Amino acid sequence: MLRKSTNQISIRPKLSTRVKVAALIATIGSVGVAVLLSFNAGVRSGNARIEQDRSMLEQLNSTIGKLRIELGDAREEAVIAQRHRQIQEEAYKQISAAYAGAEQKNRYLGSRLDFYRSIISPEDGQTGPAIQALDVKQAGPDIRFDVTLVQAIKHKHQIRGMLTLTLYVGDKQIGQWPASGARNINFQYFQNISGVIEAVQLVKNARMRVELTVQDGEPLEKWFNLAELGTNKE
Repeated sequence: MLRKSTNQISIRPKLSTRVKVAALIATIGSVGVAVLLSFNAGVRSGNARIEQDRSMLEQLNSTIGKLRIELGDAREEAVIAQRHRQIQEEAYKQISAAYAGAEQKNRYLGSRLDFYRSIISPEDGQTGPAIQALDVKQAGPDIRFDVTLVQAIKHKHQIRGMLTLTLYVGDKQIGQWPASGARNINFQYFQNISGVIEAVQLVKNARMRVELTVQDGEPLEKWFNLAELGTNKE
């Protein structure tokens, strides 16, 4: 059996328990310091991030508040604009109605002016009785009419006579008013006479003959083309 010489034997110093404990405490302390430093750094970083987030949140809340105010203003402006539009529409309706009423009144006044002018100063300059106008409407199966008689320029005497209306299509008689005989008339300035010719339908080429036979005067006759009168239905 071989043995090593004593020169080759190394002797390692043996550490005491106290030294080992001190080294362990130092190691733990350094590790703790490192952990504490890392924790503090993390806390500081987290606090900085929290501050950034808080600042961003405040900015976002401020922006949302401004947008809410702007949205409220926009809604109010929209309501005002809607009211203005409704006011304008109502004003337009009223103006249109007033204009239509004025036009209708102007036409009525114009017709009345023509009517009185025909009595005071007729276009033909003829004095005495005259058949001035005829208005005809289809009323269901019947025809309603209004005929206007006047006495032009001189109005000293009463006009007395007989009135008849006869409806023709071409040369064919299709209706008459009164149905038999004639209607007595008596006026000094003018007279409007209304009547109905029963069971007659208007056609485009229909014509109405109005005859006025006066006492102590020549008979009067006037033809009206109903298509030119613009007849309508009730």
